[in-house]
Amino acid sequence: MKVTLPIRVVAFETDYGGVVSNTRYVEYLERGRYALLQDCGLSVERVLETHGVQAVVRRIDIEFLLPARHEDELELHVEVQSHSGATTTLISQLFRSRDQVLLMRATQTLAYIDARFRVVRVPQVFRDALAINKPATNEPATNEPEA
Repeated sequence: MKVTLPIRVVAFETDYGGVVSNTRYVEYLERGRYALLQDCGLSVERVLETHGVQAVVRRIDIEFLLPARHEDELELHVEVQSHSGATTTLISQLFRSRDQVLLMRATQTLAYIDARFRVVRVPQVFRDALAINKPATNEPATNEPEA
């Protein structure tokens, strides 16, 4: 499963030199993770209510390659890389839209917890919805505010 999320850099995400703060990349990764889950029909609230589990971020590894700048239009590509017994690994790449230059790449390791915050194996509902190489079924996600 793969999703592409458009992102437009705004002033409050940057430092005085117009460069995106490194903390914002974690936010971009979270937006991408949520977009992927939503695209797969895995509403965080609904999955917790119906299956009693939720996916949480256990680890993030980020490689910063080039800076994003104020008013850049970016594309975040998020893809499921693998599932193990109790984790799912996501791969993310952030590109500048105008020239498709790779600015950042990251991996996120998701763990699954039950209502008592105990780690559980990857639930089948997640394995099915986040199937590796599964084509996206919905339109590309956006981070634009709803009207």
